[in-house]
This record gives sequence, structure tokens and C-alpha cells, in this order.
Amino acid sequence: MRRAVASLAIILAVEAVLVLAATALTIVQFATSGARVEADGFAFIACLAIGFLWVGLAAVGVWLERRWARPLTIVWQLIQLVAGIGALEGLIAGPLIGVVLLVLALAGLVLVFTPPVVRALRRDPV
Repeated sequence: MRRAVASLAIILAVEAVLVLAATALTIVQFATSGARVEADGFAFIACLAIGFLWVGLAAVGVWLERRWARPLTIVWQLIQLVAGIGALEGLIAGPLIGVVLLVLALAGLVLVFTPPVVRALRRDPV
């Protein structure tokens, strides 16, 4: 496996773990806050869970060098880029989280367009 492909898979795996942690933290916050969880709270948790599945599937696909993983990765990195900008502006989370999201998203976007990754993810499965 090429180093760039492995690096991208590792970045996606880290992102998946972070989304899973955000999902768990959100569930704990809702459970311990004593407040009634409205439908939008459940929707937020569902969106986080779907995000975890999405980025986790992308990580596995990149690791296995599957063609379908590239569009999943690109879309995820763009979503994360927007979330990072929102965090920097204070709309969601804080500036530190925004910087982490932006760095990971930019690294993922750069890697997904490097020639070794493009070649590896362009191949048809054998």
C-alpha cells in the first residue's frame, strides 16, 4: 500500500473516531442535562451517527483501495471544511475544534487528489 493512501485512510479513521466521540458526548449531554430531548436533538444524534458511518466506510474503502471511496472522501472533507469554518466563527463548537477540523479536512483533500491516491482509487477491484 502506498504511503499517501495509508495516510488518507488513517486521517479518515481519526475523523471517524472523532465523530463517534462527538456522538457519544452528545448522547451523554442529553442524558445528563435533565432537559427534555426534542425531536431536533434526536435528529442531531442521527446525523452524527450517519456521519460516523459515512467517514468510517470511506476509511475502509480507501484502505482497501476501492474506487467508490474517493467520492465519499471528497464529499466528507468538504462537509468537514464547512463545519470547521463554522466552528472558527463560533457557530458550532470553538476555535480549537475549528482548527482541528480544518487541518484534517485540508490534509484529506490534498491527499485525495495526489497522483498515488488517484491511481490507487481508480483501479477496478481484482
